[in-house]
Amino acid sequence: MGGEKEVGNSTLADSWIWAKAQQLTRDVERLFQTFQYGEAGRQIYEFFWSDFADWYVEIAKEQMKNDTMKDQTVITLTRILDMSLRLLHPFTPFVTEELWGYLRKAILDSSIANLASDWPDALILARWPEPRESDAGDESILTDFALIQEIVRSIRNLRAEKSVAPSKRIAAIFAAGEKTALLQSQKQILASLAGLDESQLTIQDSLSNQPSDSIALVVGAVEIYIPLAGMIDLANEKSRLEKELKDTEAQIERLEKLLASDFANKAPGPVVGKEREKLAGYKETAEKIKAQLK
Repeated sequence: MGGEKEVGNSTLADSWIWAKAQQLTRDVERLFQTFQYGEAGRQIYEFFWSDFADWYVEIAKEQMKNDTMKDQTVITLTRILDMSLRLLHPFTPFVTEELWGYLRKAILDSSIANLASDWPDALILARWPEPRESDAGDESILTDFALIQEIVRSIRNLRAEKSVAPSKRIAAIFAAGEKTALLQSQKQILASLAGLDESQLTIQDSLSNQPSDSIALVVGAVEIYIPLAGMIDLANEKSRLEKELKDTEAQIERLEKLLASDFANKAPGPVVGKEREKLAGYKETAEKIKAQLK
């Protein structure tokens, strides 16, 4: 088990999680051979909770709503969970044995019973996942999905920074260049994971002009414009930024006076250096606020 190749009408997410699982299996095998059991356990844990639970399971929920994707999604979920439990078994044998028993029974009682036809009665008797050599297309799949992840993280960070409610769907305009086809194929996933309104999500090759009253994000070669009007109250945001700029400029004035006084000559070097760092930070903040007010 573990060396077989992915089959079926797979989505980018299906192919990505499978490529990550195969990469993990190769890495764990190498780490075991060099007795690095702690690092092997850490990588399995990271894969299970981050790649599988945080990303793939969330995407699988959306794919399950689509009849053409449902069957392949169920198969992928089953195979990855099975592989994960086999890899985790040396570290948490009692927990994984119990969970795998439930998984085995559920699969044997389902329409995809053939997936578990060669599974033994107990996980401790199951075959260890076998490493498979990387496919030529694996790197491309990993790179494409990494771009989707970075875009989602970037928009999520912006939403958090602007205190946008998780339930609020916002508009977005993408200038994606050579990644246009990729992002168009992942439009539903981007909307779901980043909290975008799919009906107001535009993905095109380039833009002749930058949309006004919008925040620009750049992820790799992809430009993303988020209209402020649909995300925040523009009047309140302008007032908030103006107040923040006034406070920042007051700090800049205070520090400039301090550093122009005898303090700069009499105080210890590290103390003066720290105040200069503060001044540089406030100046950088002021420039960013001014850019947002334009």
